[in-house]
Amino acid sequence: MIQKITSKRVELPVIYLVENEEDFNTLPKGLPYIIGTESELPFIRTYLEFQVLFKSCSRTNLAINWLSCLERLGYKNLRQYSLQSGGTYTGSGIGKGSDIDIDTFVGDQYLVNFDRLAELKVLPVWLDDLRAAVETNIIQEVTFDPTAFNRQLGLNVGAAGVKSNKKNLLILDVSGSMPRGVVKTITNLAKLMSKRFYADIMLTSGKTILIDYDDVPKSDIIKLAIDSGNGNEGIMYRAIVKKSKEYGTVISFGDDDNPGYYSEGKEECNFKVDTLYSLHTNGNRTSNVTGYAKWLKPNKTHIVKDWINTIA
Repeated sequence: MIQKITSKRVELPVIYLVENEEDFNTLPKGLPYIIGTESELPFIRTYLEFQVLFKSCSRTNLAINWLSCLERLGYKNLRQYSLQSGGTYTGSGIGKGSDIDIDTFVGDQYLVNFDRLAELKVLPVWLDDLRAAVETNIIQEVTFDPTAFNRQLGLNVGAAGVKSNKKNLLILDVSGSMPRGVVKTITNLAKLMSKRFYADIMLTSGKTILIDYDDVPKSDIIKLAIDSGNGNEGIMYRAIVKKSKEYGTVISFGDDDNPGYYSEGKEECNFKVDTLYSLHTNGNRTSNVTGYAKWLKPNKTHIVKDWINTIA
């Protein structure tokens, strides 16, 4: 019996399982196949799922230890299987015959997008937790008024409304003291996080700039990070935080470098913040809030410690 290998988890490339020479002779020549038994099918399916997911993760261009993320989901200790296509049947047993690179079959049409990676819980736990926490807060800001009057219909049919327009803020320290893998990851993630979290972006190093949510899509975050230099500046930062702004959640990536010590009466910070998530590059080795979040006085602070080990 020959059968197409399929998965309920992700779409797999077209590959068939061939158990014996009789099966092989009924398979149209040129189709990719793996020689194996029915009992080996679950593992072969897992192997192919892993290939699709790992290549999808790699295409995100994020410096994340994706192998560790996939191992957390059970994709570990995988043997290497050989795909075979055409030619002469060479007997049972995986690895026989002419090998074909899996890359030939896992093309763009089989790659999984970022949202699907999130649904499958492939993302690092810290990123998925941030996404869940902030998106929940955004959803909670939407209310339904059952008494709202629809003028066009002339009826009280109700309507959804935004309880407030409170935005969130991402603070990205991209200075020279930050690990390059972290800078690469957070700058590549910046637009996606801004969109998902309804967030402005503060980019700081040799310069500090605040990019409004509406301006993020047309901003080149990576170029801005490169052009801003490697230092840790404070003057531009202080000018920004003196303006009155209100944020629901601030997510800050950074180390101990800061714009200078906060001294009430000398330097004012007029940002009102409900919740701060601090992701310090020292991870489990510190309970410090990131340097560029120290001026903020949030109502609640969450120190995320177990994130840096996922950065490649």
